[in-house]
This record gives sequence, structure tokens and C-alpha cells, in this order.
Amino acid sequence: MAVSGGPDSAALLCLLSHLAPDLGLRLEAAHFDHQVKAGSDEDARQASALAVDLGLPFHLGRPTVPPKVRQASLRDARYRWLERVVSETGADRLALGHHADDQAETVLFRLMRGTDLRGLAGIPQCRGQIVRPLLPFRREVLATYLDDLGVSWIDDPSNADRQWARARLRTEVIPEMERLHAGTVESLVSLGRAAARARDLNERVADRLLRESAVAPPRLHGLTLSRRSLARGGPEILAVAVRRVARSHGVALTAGGTRAGVEFISEGRSGGRVDIGGGLEISREFDHVVIGRVAEPSCPEVLLVHRQTGAGQLRIGERALEVRWRPATGGAALPGRIAVAVSPGHYPLMFRGWKHGDRIRLAGGTRKLKKLFCDRRIPASERASLPVLADRLGNVLWIEGLATAEVSGSEFLEFELSHE
Repeated sequence: MAVSGGPDSAALLCLLSHLAPDLGLRLEAAHFDHQVKAGSDEDARQASALAVDLGLPFHLGRPTVPPKVRQASLRDARYRWLERVVSETGADRLALGHHADDQAETVLFRLMRGTDLRGLAGIPQCRGQIVRPLLPFRREVLATYLDDLGVSWIDDPSNADRQWARARLRTEVIPEMERLHAGTVESLVSLGRAAARARDLNERVADRLLRESAVAPPRLHGLTLSRRSLARGGPEILAVAVRRVARSHGVALTAGGTRAGVEFISEGRSGGRVDIGGGLEISREFDHVVIGRVAEPSCPEVLLVHRQTGAGQLRIGERALEVRWRPATGGAALPGRIAVAVSPGHYPLMFRGWKHGDRIRLAGGTRKLKKLFCDRRIPASERASLPVLADRLGNVLWIEGLATAEVSGSEFLEFELSHE
């Protein structure tokens, strides 16, 4: 339980400590002293005294470097320390004391700045290990509860500091709105709940759209989806779907990244790609789109093939291959093997991935592998995993599943490929 010493966290600490025996809870209290205001030591002492009075273990944290006096920076430092305490104590949950007035303030603040359903939903009741049991209760209810228990709390003057936008909403704007219309706080909280329900529905629809649009199981390079099927969701659901995929990679997309992704899926050309942020990109391959991480440049592996019998391993794209070869008579090969014609002076041969500019000689003349890929509608994500056999001059002799070169007056090698 994170305890600031204010009425919200003090009330929650008392409530949970009273419920702990019946609910089977092991409860501990944690206070982070930001050390940015006079008297912060007294706040820590009072939070500690409350935990001791309730018979609870108490953890006290302080910043290791001088803090930046910005609400976002202070909050980040506090949460990092709380997450560390959760990990060190083996806790299942981190309980926070946000209440209905905090929720109303958050909804109004985000509405003022501009937001979508996710932001309008306000503070989530649960998110990962974080739980907020007091969201249904107003601030004055919590203060009354503490008064009935005879428990004192800290009234933090920074909560009324007009330099913070949230403090002005809390002390000026919302009270004035309440004077104009009693029940404003309840209305804002209700709006947040309605937005959360709509958000959850959109996410379920987006998840279903992703399942129905998947054209292959997820691979290392990303998720391959039918562009035509995705279009059925419309721009709003498509935006939610793109964010859902990004979140599965641990990335929270910005509005700009989401918009770029939706526009590319709708209008991007085949062979193109767009960076949507967080190390993610969307590419289009004919009628498919792939959403995944930007591929890290790597040194291509090459397996040298000499004239005599031999074997070796290499990795091409996502595939690990074992290759065996031996001289063969004529152009015939046993089932499951490949016979390739080779000019004697062109050894050593090379097994490798394909390169831009690769060409292969066929019955009708030479063709670029890229053109061959396009004719056979091989997606770009699959091309990187196709092994190519080339001679020392760079002439492609064979590419898996697509073609074997026409080479006359030559000897033959027989190859057998297997996946490790």
C-alpha cells in the first residue's frame, strides 16, 4: 500500500488493515519522501507512525539523485521505487488511494487537453499489479471515515499550489462547476465509466478483427494480416487494432504513430513500409500487411560449397538449415534432393540469402529474382528466408521452391536440405 499520509491513502491503509484478517491479506506500507518541500521528514514520520499503530511493516524511500520539481518527474521517481519494493517484498498487488474526486479531475483534465476513449476513461481500477479500491468514494467520505476512527492525516499544501494545472482544476474549476451544477463530479465519473465500457468494447472488436485477419501464425518478424479483411473494421477500430498489436510488443503508440499506421494500411503501396515508433514498422506485401519490429541489420551467413562431398550449416532469415552435397551423374536427383548444374570453373559455390540485383538464367533468358518473387507473389517477409545457391561469379544456380538455372555442358551436384 502506497501511503502519502493524505486522507485518501490513510483511509485506504486503515480500511485494508481492518479487512486483512478476513481477506487473508499480508499488508505492508510504503512511503516515498520526494524531499522537495519543507517538512517532508514530518510527513514520512507521520506515515510511519500510522503503519506502526496498525501493526504493519513500513518501507521508506528517498531519491538517489536531486529530483526535478515537476509533477511528472516526481511521479515517475515514486513509481519506480514502489515497483522495486513490490518486487523485493514479493507482493502480488500495489494498492493506491485514488478516489472519485481524482477520477473526475483526471477526466476533465484529459478532456481539456484533447483525448480519445482511452484517455476519457480516466484512471483504471486495475492495471497490472496496481489496484485502486477507493475509486467509487468521494474525498469527503474518506475524511469522515478517518474522523470516526480518530486518525489524523497530512494536508499537503502542494495540492492547492496554483502553479499546477491539476491543482487549479481541483481548487477552482471543479468547485465552480459544482456551484453551477450540483453533481458535476458524479457526472464526470460516470462519463469516465461510459468511456471505459466503450473502450473495452472497441478493444474486443479489434481483437476479433485481428484474429479474423491473420493469414499466418505470428512469426519473429511480426504479425501478417489480410489488408482487405482489416479494412472491414473502419478507421476507428483499425486504430485500436494497431495499438493492440503495438502493446503486445511492449510499445505504447503516440497518436501520430497510430495515425501513420492506419493511413499506411489504407493507402500504402505494396513493397512500402512506415515507421510507427517504438522500434515498430508496418510493411505491405501485395494484399498483406505485416506489423512488427524493425529488422536489425545483420551480417549475412554464407556456406561455401566445394567440388567434393561435404556438409555444413547456416541460418537464413528465421531458418536454420543443414546442407549436404555430393557429385551427381546427370540431371536426375533422388526424391527430396536437388540436382544443380555447375560450371567446373565456378567453384566455390555459396549458399546464402538473396540479394537485390540477383539474377537467374532460365529457358527464356535471365530474370531478376525480385521479378520472379513478384510474379509468384512471394511476400517480402518470406523472401529473406529463402536459400539461394550461387557460383563464385554471383550467378544464381538455384532458389528454393522457385527455379533452377539453365546451365549447359556442366557437371552436377546433388543437394539435400533439412531444417534444424
